[in-house]
Amino acid sequence: MALAEHEQGHEVDAHRWFERNRGACGSSGLYAEEFDIAQRQLRGNLPQAFVHALLLETAARLAEDPDRHGSRRRTRRN
Repeated sequence: MALAEHEQGHEVDAHRWFERNRGACGSSGLYAEEFDIAQRQLRGNLPQAFVHALLLETAARLAEDPDRHGSRRRTRRN
């Protein structure tokens, strides 16, 4: 969601989603494959490489200069 908001130019929402997702990791800083909502605990195997890779990509994109981002944004064609 953070990347989607970022691509649409909604920087504040993108940062909010990023921080929400970043806060969902365990005390070790890793993500599990499941989250038990009732017990608010991580479940399953650690680490989840794709989740970590996407988190790093999101952090890098959110750290970019917004003006530079706007120049590479694609426009929708009808």
